[in-house]
Formats: sequence, structure tokens, C-alpha cells
Amino acid sequence: MLPRIPEITRTNDLIDLAFRRAAKESSLLTIRGVPRLIRTRKKEEKKVKVVARVIKKHLNKVLKAPRIEELPSFYQELVDIAIGIEKLKKSFGAVKWAVKKIESLEKHYKYKIRTSQTEVDASKYRREFYGRTASILRDISEEIDFLRDASRKLRSFPVVKDIFTIVIAGMPNVGKSTFLKAITTSKPKIESYPFTTKRILLGYFKRRYREYQVVDTPGLLDRPLEKRNPIEKQAILALKHLANVIIFIFDISETCGFTREEQLKVFKEISSLFKVKVIPVVNKADILDKEKIKEFEEKIGEKIFVCSALKKEGVENIIEEVIRSASPV
Repeated sequence: MLPRIPEITRTNDLIDLAFRRAAKESSLLTIRGVPRLIRTRKKEEKKVKVVARVIKKHLNKVLKAPRIEELPSFYQELVDIAIGIEKLKKSFGAVKWAVKKIESLEKHYKYKIRTSQTEVDASKYRREFYGRTASILRDISEEIDFLRDASRKLRSFPVVKDIFTIVIAGMPNVGKSTFLKAITTSKPKIESYPFTTKRILLGYFKRRYREYQVVDTPGLLDRPLEKRNPIEKQAILALKHLANVIIFIFDISETCGFTREEQLKVFKEISSLFKVKVIPVVNKADILDKEKIKEFEEKIGEKIFVCSALKKEGVENIIEEVIRSASPV
């Protein structure tokens, strides 16, 4: 479930909208055969009702946004990084307070208008209601602006499915994106994290009537921890909630520009950071000899999978290993 906050109108625009709607609807109110004072009371009360209705309807839509604690852990982490959960809760609390205050004022001023003794008094009470309502909205204008910005950020969140997820990691230029394209059935969708310039690529494939989600994370899982900034480290924490298995791509030909030792260091960090199965995959097999591959497997100390993502060779064996990881024991 992707978190969403409905579009929020600026404070002054909402006030203007409510007042214009009230003027229009009260002008259409036809009252005949009653004293002038009663007609005035009815029209002024109508304006109070309409202003309260328009504002409460708009603010209540905002309050119907999904509760943060009900979101998947991945999105909770993203919300906290990009927006701030405590600040978001505080702003929602301010909106709720405003709704209750306006409801209370509406009841109070409708009664005062109904019992007013003169037309002047009826109009005065309606104007008082307008003034106090506008003041309440301006009191929470900072929170409204914050929620407007939060709404924009939430719309930029990557759309991920709550299904078995494979995260691809590895140094730059080892062939991660090529591997993603090799195992997914359609062109991967590019999404951006809302709090960094980093992108993620999402792809999907189906085997035996089950869908699998594949996530490539350029710029996030491709270098040692000490070289990552705090925001990127938090982004990696968010990814921890997504990964059911990780495919770590090596380029032992070193044509990627990084040594095997550098790649192994990142592999070990990822393996210790993510408490899920990490499948080591040697890519670019089409330009490697078997001795180099065997030597690297001995060095890494565990079974490795070999493929050429570019030629789509050996890819199916890796998919089968993923499926085995996804199957209950």
C-alpha cells in the first residue's frame, strides 16, 4: 500500500473558497412569507453552515490518509526519512484540532444567529464566525504547508508490491541493470527515492504462477559503508524491509574498474547488514576463463553462480536458486 495524503489547498485559498461558496448558496436561498428578521437569520445561518461544511470536508479528507503505523515497514522507514513521522503526526493533530474547533464554533454561532434580536446582530454573529474560523485556519497554516509538502513527497515514493523481493547489489558497472533486464519480462520501471538523487529500478518475473519483484539500487548498495552519507545509510535500512533475498553481482574480470578485493569488501558488508540469503553471482562469464572462476570461488568460500547477463546465459540457474529460497522448507 503506497501512502497518500489527499491534495491540500493553501490556507487562504481554502478560506476564500468557503466564503465564496457560502455567498453563492445563501443567495440561492428563497424564503417567502416570513418577517425580514427571520429571512436574515436563515441566510446568515446558511452561510455559517456552508463555510463550516466546506472547510470540514476538506480537512477531514486529509485526516483519512492511511495511519503511518498501518503502513508496511518499508514505507514507514521512507516516511520517517523523507518527512518525519513525529512531525507528520503533529500536523495531523493540528488539523484534527481545527476541525473540532470549527464544529464547536458552528454550533455556537448558529444558536446565536437563530436567537438574535436584530438583523444587525445576526450579520455581526456571522462575521464573528468568519473571523474566528479564518483565525483557526491561519493558526495551523504552518502545519497545512507542511502537509502540502509531505503530500508532494509521498507522490514521489517508489511503488513497490508486497511480494517476494529480490534486491540486486554490487559495485558500479558490474552489470546489475543488465542482469535485471535479463531476468524480468518487461522494461524495468525507474523510480526515485524522494530523499536522494538515487534511483531504483523495479522489474518483475513470473514462475509457476508466482510473481517475483526485482529491485536494483544504483548508488545505494555499491560501495563501502564509510563512503555513504547518513541519508544513504537510512535508505539502506529501508531496503532491509524489502529484501527476501539478495543477488550480489561480481565482475572478477575487473573491467568494471574495481578490484576483486574491493568487491568482496562490499559483499561482506551487505551479507552482514542484511539478514537474508545473499547469492553470489559472477557476471561476464563470456570473457572469463574457468580457472579464474574456480579460483574466485575458493577465495569467497561458498558456492557461486556464473552467468553472462548480456547474453542471458546461466541466468535461469540463478532464478531457480531464488525460487528455492522463496519456497517453504
